[in-house]
Amino acid sequence: MRKVVPACILLAVLIASACPAAPGITSHKQMMTNLASLELADNAVGQGRMRVISIGKSVQGREIPLVIVTDPQVPLADTRRVFIICRQHGDEPASTEAMLKLITDLVLSTGEEDADLLRKVSFFVVPMVNPDGSERNRRRNARGADLNRDWLTLSQPETKAARAAIELCDPEVIIDEHELSPSNRGGDFLQCAGPASGAPPDVARESVHIQGLIVGVLNTHDMEVNSYQIHDPSDARLAHRYFPVHADTKTFLFETRQAGARSDQLDYRIRLHIIGTMTIAKYLAGRETELVTRIAEWRQLREHRLLASRNKQRKR
Repeated sequence: MRKVVPACILLAVLIASACPAAPGITSHKQMMTNLASLELADNAVGQGRMRVISIGKSVQGREIPLVIVTDPQVPLADTRRVFIICRQHGDEPASTEAMLKLITDLVLSTGEEDADLLRKVSFFVVPMVNPDGSERNRRRNARGADLNRDWLTLSQPETKAARAAIELCDPEVIIDEHELSPSNRGGDFLQCAGPASGAPPDVARESVHIQGLIVGVLNTHDMEVNSYQIHDPSDARLAHRYFPVHADTKTFLFETRQAGARSDQLDYRIRLHIIGTMTIAKYLAGRETELVTRIAEWRQLREHRLLASRNKQRKR
């Protein structure tokens, strides 16, 4: 039987989401309110999938939440774990919006597919690691530090908090979700450790394999992304370079473009982050065959359409 969330709790979630600080953008205060409301909804449904804990505070004293989404009946140690870092740069909002939506979908879902996923994979999400920068829509934190240049020195409270949480969670995969700066007109891309990155060979090899699956699945959603590998061990102060080398952890950088017309395409950018994240989760859950089949069927259909188009042109 489908479990129904009481109307009063669903209304609280909707009210909390009704007045974003900017069109489509959730403020830190609204995020904290939304997460509290979602916890109430989760308890009302009786699934108990969600926990929110504070891992520290920003320079200006804002809470930095860690959201854990998992099946409460399965010990965390028996699941594969993915840790997701969002919004190191305050002017890159899509990852926060994407992960808040993904968290909500997973927590309130009554589908068996999501239930099975959460029996196998636990999600650890920091939806806004730089709340001070996010409040001002600025890249850096309140001290003017670029958090994604601080992973070697850990001089900032935000990176210290995130690093300590990652150590406790001991994830198999880390996703560092970003957007290109508002003035950067480059294309969406992914990056991971390559064979010459300084990461252990097995970490690099599996990272490249997973990256290929992500690109393939995104293609099936008509999303074109570039993919790159790290070919030298330099600049390990960046999160996606630091963790493969210093923690032997598969780590992926997601970058979406928000410049130009794409600034009005927040929904598209949100979808890209969600699809990429869920592809990794499905891989960890042992559903690689499903992903490979989807990609192969899409490629076959594309070839069929190209052949049909060529034949049609020849007949003219």
